[in-house]
Amino acid sequence: FFFLVFDSFKSQWQSRMFQRHRDLSMIELMFATSAFSTVLSFITLVHSKELYPALNFVYNHSEIHLHFFMFSICSTIGQLFIFYTIKNFGAVVFTIIMTTRVLISIGLSCILYGHEVTSYGFLGLVMVMGAVCYRIKRKAEGQQLIKWEGMGDEKAAELVQEWHEHVDM
Repeated sequence: FFFLVFDSFKSQWQSRMFQRHRDLSMIELMFATSAFSTVLSFITLVHSKELYPALNFVYNHSEIHLHFFMFSICSTIGQLFIFYTIKNFGAVVFTIIMTTRVLISIGLSCILYGHEVTSYGFLGLVMVMGAVCYRIKRKAEGQQLIKWEGMGDEKAAELVQEWHEHVDM
């Protein structure tokens, strides 16, 4: 549950950062995100008393350094693609791409490895695809997802506009 919440928040937040700070580069945002992740991971390792075992493992298995390096290169390239997509096309397009990727991955897993999708799982997939298709349709028609009525004062209109900017990337 928390993964879904934070994963959804992250792409929206990154899109918002690119909108508010037009001069923000993908490298700067990647550095800030990575620095925050590093600090959070360090605190988690210290708190769970797993820092020393992790460092000991890295020290005792020097072959892992090549794996760390390759993983870092691949992650950096992937992150740059993600930031490029969010910066140039918005968080909604990125979400559609990632949802489609997950659906293809599930389909391939079923075909290649014989995994089964339960009826509830299939219902969930249909609901997700329906929501994505509905979102694409509304965006293509130039319609807002929610229509606000009865908002008379100026501050309320400003809040509604900001919300729509956030949702309609």
